Amino acid sequence: MSEKVHSSTIKSKDFQNIVNRFCNIYGMYPSFIVVTPFRSYISNWGELPLNNLPEDKLTFLERYFLLLALGLHGIAPKTEFNRLAIRLVVSKKFDVDWKSSQVSDLSGFFATLLIMSKLLNNTYLSKETRNIVSKIANNLIGIARDKITRFTANFYLHLLGKEILDEDMKELVKEVYEILTSPIEIKEKADEFFDVIYDLLKEESSDPNALRSKLQRFSLSLGRPTGENRSKVWGRNWRSEREAPQSGLTPEQLSELSKINPKAAYEIAKELDRNEEEGEETKTGGEEESSSGYLPGYSERLKLLQKLLSQRRFLAAIRKVRISEILSAVRERPGRKHQLAMRGFTVWEIGDDESELDIEMSLETYGHLIPNKTTLRPLYEPDKDGTKNRGIGHVEIVVDTSGSMNGPPLERAIDVAVALTEQARKNDESIALVTFSSGAWEGIPPSYDYDYMIDLLLRLVADGGTNLRGALNVIDAHLRLTSENSAIFIITDSAVWDINRAEVKEKLFDWSRRHILYMIVTADELYDETEISLRGSGVRVIRISPWREDSWEIVLSEYEKL
Repeated sequence: MSEKVHSSTIKSKDFQNIVNRFCNIYGMYPSFIVVTPFRSYISNWGELPLNNLPEDKLTFLERYFLLLALGLHGIAPKTEFNRLAIRLVVSKKFDVDWKSSQVSDLSGFFATLLIMSKLLNNTYLSKETRNIVSKIANNLIGIARDKITRFTANFYLHLLGKEILDEDMKELVKEVYEILTSPIEIKEKADEFFDVIYDLLKEESSDPNALRSKLQRFSLSLGRPTGENRSKVWGRNWRSEREAPQSGLTPEQLSELSKINPKAAYEIAKELDRNEEEGEETKTGGEEESSSGYLPGYSERLKLLQKLLSQRRFLAAIRKVRISEILSAVRERPGRKHQLAMRGFTVWEIGDDESELDIEMSLETYGHLIPNKTTLRPLYEPDKDGTKNRGIGHVEIVVDTSGSMNGPPLERAIDVAVALTEQARKNDESIALVTFSSGAWEGIPPSYDYDYMIDLLLRLVADGGTNLRGALNVIDAHLRLTSENSAIFIITDSAVWDINRAEVKEKLFDWSRRHILYMIVTADELYDETEISLRGSGVRVIRISPWREDSWEIVLSEYEKL
């Protein structure tokens, strides 16, 4: 049975000297939880695993793992951001779940080599560390039957300035040493480290149990052997007040993690946002219905109050990384012609777009066609007088946020909505947002506040039933507020529970006659009831794959034709 005591209760002066000296050098408060008997992993910040509660001098092995455990807290990974960054790098490189034991072990392996490299270069700890590492290296040489142990033994010899025994390890050891002692950030070091050592580790890491058996001889794992995903305590600052637990991450740091491994960062963001929402009352006037799977959920509620503006900031940070590329791409797309005003004609020359050649005007003006001389094309210039012939003046975006949209369908819906919003900005068109699930929510009435619109979109989550009829009156009210021609985009996976109800069908038919109405389906197949209900309605249906990240371009290309 394991025992946990505070580090201040340990009687060994040797232990206290090492802890106090290390903490003084690396700016840490000497307050830890000592866990016995020894285990080859740390599952919580602040833990120091030892074989027993020492009263006298420590053995060289106890000193080694004590320095290593202290190094995990004060050198690498040191912070929750670095710990997660290393995990996500490993997960991506080896194509394994970021919560797996392999990721924990390989993260610890990288941290171990980095810590020992730092300690041996530290003026105040190098002498003691050198003696310990020398004994560890000799031990590893005696049992080096596998590549990982052989590499580590040779790496430690190199740290000590001794001759590398294996010729085939020389270049690899030197390359790794240069990476670990370089001034770049830890996440970049991890990225380059696993690039260089990938071939050696790939073969050895195929068996998680064998991998841990090899690494635990000289390394501490950054996570439990199993159930890492069930551990809720990693990342809490063990020095913070109990009533104010912190995640140890900011949305900006999570954005950086998203650049390493978007899928894993998305999971982390949802968990962090969920933790922030725990204990808060849901302002929906009752219990929220939940909908699982891909079938639409029934609901009697017509209105819904979303709790999101001050929340879901981690999700927003993750999505902001993804949509930054979309925003950039939309801005670079050429403007459509109704953004320009017709200013007469100019010469059409060979090499110009043939569709721009106005044969009728050329013949009427000159009587004959001579390329580069008597051929004309329309001349468009940026419209500064407000005289352009506008095709669409208002864009109404309606997003299905029901439970069946959870995951890729909602992410593609957000991509599409963001692209439409950014294009509306370019065209100086008003925008509005309505979402529907168990009820309808008015995100933003007709407005030109595009940044606020995008911020709302980045905070959407999927939950509840599918109740489109609640959104009908909200959308109608928006359309009455604008005198411009409107385009309505309903973005859904098409699994809408009330799509065949008379009031819904009549309204869709009416909108399709008076406005431009699209249903953007973020699903591989159209829901049968929806397909039947839309027959003859005039609703333009565009189906996009929830798995294709550039699906927004299909919708935007269609919108630009209006």
